[in-house]
Amino acid sequence: MQFTRSRVILAACFGVVAVLGAMAVVLAWDADPDEPLLHEVHFPISCTETSQRRFDHATSLLHSLMYASSERSYAAIARDEPGCAMAYWGIGMSRLKRPIAFPPGAEDIRVAGEALERGVRAKTADDRERAYVTALKGLVAEGALGDWHTRTVAYEQAMAALARGYPDDREARIFYALALNMAALPGDTSYRRQTKASELLLLALSDQPDHPGISHYLTYCLNDTSAGNREAVTEGSGMKAQTRRVLLSGLGGLLVFGLCSLLVLGPTWAQGAGSSIGGPFSLTSGNQRVVSDEDFRGKWLLVYFGYTHCPNVCPTTLLDLAQTLQELGPLAAHVQPIFITIDPERDTPEVVHEYLEAFDPRIIGLTGTPAEIATVAKEYRVYYKKEAASADGLDYLMEHSAFVYVMGPTGAYVTLLSPRQGQSPELMASRLRELITRAAQR
Repeated sequence: MQFTRSRVILAACFGVVAVLGAMAVVLAWDADPDEPLLHEVHFPISCTETSQRRFDHATSLLHSLMYASSERSYAAIARDEPGCAMAYWGIGMSRLKRPIAFPPGAEDIRVAGEALERGVRAKTADDRERAYVTALKGLVAEGALGDWHTRTVAYEQAMAALARGYPDDREARIFYALALNMAALPGDTSYRRQTKASELLLLALSDQPDHPGISHYLTYCLNDTSAGNREAVTEGSGMKAQTRRVLLSGLGGLLVFGLCSLLVLGPTWAQGAGSSIGGPFSLTSGNQRVVSDEDFRGKWLLVYFGYTHCPNVCPTTLLDLAQTLQELGPLAAHVQPIFITIDPERDTPEVVHEYLEAFDPRIIGLTGTPAEIATVAKEYRVYYKKEAASADGLDYLMEHSAFVYVMGPTGAYVTLLSPRQGQSPELMASRLRELITRAAQR
């Protein structure tokens, strides 16, 4: 299928608008700290019961990107209970403003370092809490070895060990994901760290669908928010709360449709989900034949969820998949792209089949009942939501996430591909070629 120059330009404009929208949302995010948060986390620490309650609220502010407010809250805990080590960790995290991977300013590093020095000396902490403090101190302490990237890699490794050593600590997995994003180099086109971070966050979101920070973090792990965008995470824009709410509500659509990331607003799909990505399915193909995941054993699956009325993201992603097959050449015989509709009300088997023929006949389209689609979407951690329909109920859009899931020949999940976040057909083909070749050598 050939796209006109104007369509390519339009797609590029969507990408630019999306990134600018993401920056503006964080810049505007300065909610009133006296307003109750919709959802709060529980992060167990060894301090007093009063400090525990305040620490949970402060950490919820931190996850909500309200860094100045969270720092004040953590500092109040440290003032009233000076021996509470994790209060100083919170001050350090608030100063680092962690969703975006750029070095903080000298003053932020100084304040964070001084707080963590006090945290190391604080008496109230168990081994897990001291691991948090020590890991962060190694990143910002005066005289820390190496440049910023070298220290972020060491911090990533420390957080990996912490998450591995305390598997029941759900916050550890989230902060490990942020550490991975911090250590990612802008020029690394393998997206290895961002992909791992996204996987951890997807699984965390399944366990905690109302977590105040995961949806933000997924957005940042999928976009280039490196050195030039420092202003994107500053708190205190000076806007009134009403103005911020208007701006945020207006930009919400841009983020969903431009980024097609997992900016999840009140999801219910994740409740009760397991601890892995992917799972069995039984759906209907274009020739009215019921097929299951087991029918594709021995193939590398590229599973993409979309719908035929999708105005821009789905067609461009499907075109990228078709071009990826071309780039693979003979190795494409080992790969099976699968398109699963999230709009079964309109996407009958015949409609899906005709739609995919315009891209590449090798792409298999699957549909099913709304319940069947909901089940497989939950297994793959896919977010989708029907927008308001026209009066006749026929004209509507679907919000949805836009990952390509790579499933291995045994049906097990392997990795994510994100063509909408910069992974070109050439890069995706290179990654698949590497996976296929490595598996054949075993």
